[in-house]
Amino acid sequence: MLNPFQLIMERLIELGVINFFIPWIITTTVFWALLNKSKIFESPLVNAILSISVAFLVWGYLVSPVAIGLGKYLSVFITQGLVIIIVFLFGLLGASMFYPKFSEFLTTTFKSRTIIWVFLAIFVSALFFTSGLYKVLITGFPPPGKEADVTTLIVMLVALIIGILVLVGVEWGVEGEK
Repeated sequence: MLNPFQLIMERLIELGVINFFIPWIITTTVFWALLNKSKIFESPLVNAILSISVAFLVWGYLVSPVAIGLGKYLSVFITQGLVIIIVFLFGLLGASMFYPKFSEFLTTTFKSRTIIWVFLAIFVSALFFTSGLYKVLITGFPPPGKEADVTTLIVMLVALIIGILVLVGVEWGVEGEK
C-alpha cells in the first residue's frame, strides 16, 4: 500500500511540478539573483521580468513543440556566452595580478560608453551567428509534422524585444526623474 507521501509525489510528477515547475523556479531564482548582484539593470522589476522570461525560454522546450527548435539554439547561445564571459573574467583577473595599475588603465581606456557598447554589440552578434541562432530568423523552425507560422513567431519575438526595451526605457526615465 502506498503511503500519502508517495501519492503526493506521484500526483506532483503527473502535474509536471517535479519536471517543469521546480526547475523553472530554480532557473528564475538563479537568473534573478545574478541580475540583482550584477546590477546590469538597476530596477528589481526589470530583473524579475527578465529572469522569468529567460526561465520560460530555457524550460519552454519541455512542453512546447515550437520551442524545441529555439531551445537548441538558445542552449548553445547561452552556453557559449557563459564560457566566453568566464574566460574574459579570468583574463581580467590574470591581467590585474600582473599589471599593478590595471583599474586605472581600464578607466582611461574606456572613458566613453560608446566603446563598451561597441564591444558588447560585437560580442552578442558573434554569439548570435556562431550559435546558429540566426537560422531561426532565416529559415524558421517548424517542428516535425506540424507547420509553424514563421511570420507570427517573428512578430512575437519582435514584440517581446520591443516590450523589454520599453520597460528598460521607462525604468531609466523614472530613475532619471528621482
